[in-house]
Amino acid sequence: MKVKFNWSEPTTSDTFDEYFQPDQLDREKYAQFLTSFLAQQGFDQNRDAEKQKRNYVLNLNAEWGAGKSYFLKRWALTLEEHYPVVYIDAWKQDYSDDPLMTVISSMIKQLRKQAGKDADKNVFKVSRKLVGLLKAATPALARGLTTKYLGVDPLKIMEMADDKAIGESINSDGQSIDMGLAAQKMVEHLISEHDAKSKSIDSLKHNVEQWIEAVKSNDTTKSYPAFIFIDELDRCRPNYAVEMLEAIKHIFDIPGVVFVVATDTEQLQHAVKAIYGEGFDAKQYLGRFFNSRYTFKTPSYEKILGVHCDTYRLDKEYLNNKRISTFPDSLDQNDNDKTISLRNLTLVYEAFGLSTRQVIQITDRLIATIDNLNNVQGLNIIYLAFLLCLREKDSELYDFACKSRFDTQTPGKTAPLTHKIIEKVKKSPKITFELKPLEITATFPTSNTITIQNRWDCGEYTCDLYSFVRNTHNYLHSNNSQRETNIEHNYINYTRSINTMNNMTDYSKGDFWIEPAFHKSTPDTINVDYYKGLVELATNLDHIDA
Repeated sequence: MKVKFNWSEPTTSDTFDEYFQPDQLDREKYAQFLTSFLAQQGFDQNRDAEKQKRNYVLNLNAEWGAGKSYFLKRWALTLEEHYPVVYIDAWKQDYSDDPLMTVISSMIKQLRKQAGKDADKNVFKVSRKLVGLLKAATPALARGLTTKYLGVDPLKIMEMADDKAIGESINSDGQSIDMGLAAQKMVEHLISEHDAKSKSIDSLKHNVEQWIEAVKSNDTTKSYPAFIFIDELDRCRPNYAVEMLEAIKHIFDIPGVVFVVATDTEQLQHAVKAIYGEGFDAKQYLGRFFNSRYTFKTPSYEKILGVHCDTYRLDKEYLNNKRISTFPDSLDQNDNDKTISLRNLTLVYEAFGLSTRQVIQITDRLIATIDNLNNVQGLNIIYLAFLLCLREKDSELYDFACKSRFDTQTPGKTAPLTHKIIEKVKKSPKITFELKPLEITATFPTSNTITIQNRWDCGEYTCDLYSFVRNTHNYLHSNNSQRETNIEHNYINYTRSINTMNNMTDYSKGDFWIEPAFHKSTPDTINVDYYKGLVELATNLDHIDA
């Protein structure tokens, strides 16, 4: 069966009661591939009759922020027109003391709805095999349980089962009894008994198979296999996550059913080690639950930010309304409405080697900081992002940097601020920014007080990220008189080599204009302490979800 995927448009879902944005992380192709793969694994009518239906368990691995839940829900939404589908949010149900019954009851409830039954009743038919459990158990156990949960003698149930399968409810003395719920509670008790455990699980699996058949009978366009999605397992309590894996492994082998268990596998390994000890081989332990693992490629920072952060707050129009101007006025070629391009921000993040979670968190801090400002001129967002990253990665180095120029000797180190983090930044790609040199200065002074006309063109300039941050940082450490002297000194140095302007590299051209351009756009009151205050205010904003 060829399933058509179209995630380029938004959609709403009654199943999840959610609005789904268009797929911005290019995940549709993964859903298409995995559907074809899993459908073939779970059911193939070209195999021998007894082997047509098989079980399969896939671990979908992606780090936090990579869009696992969006992917699973939208995938389930697409597949529900073609296959029996169940979606289970393990984290929302980790209050349960019995993960197996949580999964089983969720499966039956959702399959029941797809079979056209009353979805409000979380019940299921009691199979003859389950009745057999009652008969096989000791009379005292069977009678005691059914009297407790049903209020009627179990012999009456067994007598009814001799004629036909018990339905969803029976009447006793004119009172309706929910057989499904009662049976579930009985099985819950029986499953804890060592002798009954295996038979109980077999009965539960048989019930699931019956409901899958009922779904197919109710909608003949649907076919095998059934897809069972288990999400957010890595967010559960460590003991519950491990218990759920241990429990649901007993039902992984239902023929014609494929399981997709979505996790941040690295985080789940930490949960396993929290239970079994730090020296435990969690990777090997988790591997035995799955047939295979599919790992999402981490999206680009730009795509992640577009999904998780309110990047519209970086739009020129938005900032203009708050009377905020930025330096540099960096324009992305594909989006000229951005005052500061996401591309330049992501270069800062890449230089520090941040995780997806850190990128989202720091961007939220950056945006929250900007949103808290009004009437600010020359706000250097690249420099602010750099300080936020440095504070995140090495607070000690950040504190020292805020007190010193970048050419200051670091305590106990052999080079000025050349900590490994700074070294990474030195090797980062060049940033691109928009400059209008004539608005900065119309003429250049020379050493003999003669001025010459500024002939630099307006447009895009590039500069090494580390040089940009170093020049900005050192400028902000200068007092007003030093700033004027530095700017004039730069102009004079440049005009001495004016004849070689056409031979200058893009790097040196951009590097030359950082301090003059920043000086032109920045009030004298802005210094390192100003930016440090912004960072300290925002740093306490943390994501707390696991």
